[in-house]
Amino acid sequence: MGNSWQLRDYVFAAFMTIGMVIAVVVVGPFAPPGLQLLLWAPLGGIFLTLGMARLQRRGSVALMILPLALILGLISPIITLYLGSTVLVTELVMCFLGNYGQKLNRLLGNILFFASANLGGLLLAAYLIKGTKAAAFTNIVSQTWLLILLTVVSGIAGGAGWWLGELAIAQLRKAGKMDVDA
Repeated sequence: MGNSWQLRDYVFAAFMTIGMVIAVVVVGPFAPPGLQLLLWAPLGGIFLTLGMARLQRRGSVALMILPLALILGLISPIITLYLGSTVLVTELVMCFLGNYGQKLNRLLGNILFFASANLGGLLLAAYLIKGTKAAAFTNIVSQTWLLILLTVVSGIAGGAGWWLGELAIAQLRKAGKMDVDA
């Protein structure tokens, strides 16, 4: 792949962002506070994996997630803050490990993204949200074992999304609809 982003890359990233937004809308109403990301990770991970596989270079996660962060910021600026910091963590680590052209890097990118999003989201919500909504987040953060458990489980859920995404990639490759290396 070339070094510069092309229009088709932006369009593809936008469609993956739309897929993630739809996934949030689908699972959001069914998840109790503090568990939304855990339920979103398998569905969101599919679109994140597809985007990583198609775009394959550093910055791919940022290209998909930062527009999502801005859109979800309409719900809460805290979401924009934690998604932005999550993108920063994911892309910084991947900067040292390479791009998203390999399955293992896509898996690591998903796990990193969803685990750090969970940790950052819960911590920010516990300390920045005021009123009755803060109680659930403060309760989770005050129990270190629960915070660690939810972060690990979110990473695993992101791994499940990666697996489902890789299955979709294999089918798209068979159909000749995705020109991605294994």
